[in-house]
Amino acid sequence: MKRFASAPRISLDIGRDGVASIPDARLRTLAEYWFARRRVYGIPPRSAIDPLDFPALLPNILLIERIGTPPDERYRFRLVGTGVVAHAGRELTGRHVDEALPATYYDYVRLLNRTTLEHGLPVYSASLYHDEGNFVNGLTYRLLMPLLGGPEGRTAMLFVCQFWQRREDIGAWTGDWQSVAPEIRVISGP
Repeated sequence: MKRFASAPRISLDIGRDGVASIPDARLRTLAEYWFARRRVYGIPPRSAIDPLDFPALLPNILLIERIGTPPDERYRFRLVGTGVVAHAGRELTGRHVDEALPATYYDYVRLLNRTTLEHGLPVYSASLYHDEGNFVNGLTYRLLMPLLGGPEGRTAMLFVCQFWQRREDIGAWTGDWQSVAPEIRVISGP
């Protein structure tokens, strides 16, 4: 097996669409929640998000902080829901994202994070995920939303909700696992 000295670069088309295009109802509702706070605050500050407003989603919620600026930024898990911890098989809170993910997958996640923060809008993404042995385990889909954070009040946090459907589980998605391409869409409004 060939090892890379650095992760291959990812180049993907990034689409633009409205909230109605998000295929998962839970993520559509969360996008509407974010846009409702955006009308009041612009990009909402972290304090505008109340976890009591979406208790059923808490196991799948992540708060991620950007440290530094592109191209040398890093991302740190500030909060990781119990469902994410169970899926990852370890606690991620306080860890840097690049330390917790394989390099090739981190490139994709960094692209999602940068796209969300640069556009100042939610980003929906769906992709296959693999274990270290490169076997396709299932489908993951997520909604990333920018938040203002830090002492300067700049866009420096990501509010994320992520779900997985394992290949062996019967779920909403029944497509051909071999034909799935990563999907990234900036969500421009309700």
